[in-house]
Amino acid sequence: MNTIEAKRIRIVDYLRLLGHEPVKVRGGQYWYLSPLRKEDTPSFKVNDRLNEWYDFGMSEGGNIIELAMLFLRTSSVSEALRLIEAQTGAAPQLRTRPHNAVPDAIEEMMKGVEVVPLNHHALLSYIHSRGIDTQTARQFCREIHYELHRRHYFAIAFGNVSGGYEMRNPYYKGCIGQKDISVVGQAAGTRQKHVCVFEGFMDFLSYRTLLKRGDAVVCIQAPCDHIVMNTVSNLKKTLQVLESYEYIHCYLDNDLAGQKTVETIAGLYGIGRTVNEAVRYADYKDLNDCLRGKKR
Repeated sequence: MNTIEAKRIRIVDYLRLLGHEPVKVRGGQYWYLSPLRKEDTPSFKVNDRLNEWYDFGMSEGGNIIELAMLFLRTSSVSEALRLIEAQTGAAPQLRTRPHNAVPDAIEEMMKGVEVVPLNHHALLSYIHSRGIDTQTARQFCREIHYELHRRHYFAIAFGNVSGGYEMRNPYYKGCIGQKDISVVGQAAGTRQKHVCVFEGFMDFLSYRTLLKRGDAVVCIQAPCDHIVMNTVSNLKKTLQVLESYEYIHCYLDNDLAGQKTVETIAGLYGIGRTVNEAVRYADYKDLNDCLRGKKR
């Protein structure tokens, strides 16, 4: 078995084969009691659409190969592949990705990639539909054009610290280049005492829109830097950056993943330094829904 074959195995089916059933399933997110350690409340999440896992108690995550490496307590990919092959050898039906999974390396098939200022009317219309201020979106985002299967596409692009771009339009959400966190400083070359943490850049743009309006209910009244995780699987990278801040304000989703992320940050840096700001919009799923007045 090679890495491509292994990554086609659905992690949810793999865990079921090993005797692990989800405690809770919500919107394609499967929550388990961690198969890697003992616990009483589920903090191990599988994103079935992306076919990735994350253990909030360990601040570790990744694909099925990285999971097998932790099972074996090895850094050898070949040993992990042998384990997966042995465990799934009698269950060939596990060798296919679910029909709704993202195709392997779709971003690698994109050609003619061009990044330009955000000006396309369709993207600005999408920004407007999300309640986000156009000038704010243009300040922090770009516009990316690319070809895929001989067809032209375009999306909003939000840069990360590795030079990659988070991409979003009404029909697609992905990343081109290396997946990583995004850091937006209040002032160049100066680190603030406060930092706000967001899961995705739409929530960050929602916060900046509210801030521009003079909001004092959701936004904190202090200069602050901003970190966008771009996926909860980047929590480990986020934690490393958070170490240098005195106050950490978490603007995450009002769901189990958001709750576990805040608990993990507070567990490492203390309740005194960590503030769950999601209580400011408790009636909403996330910050963008709050901006649009879309209650749960």
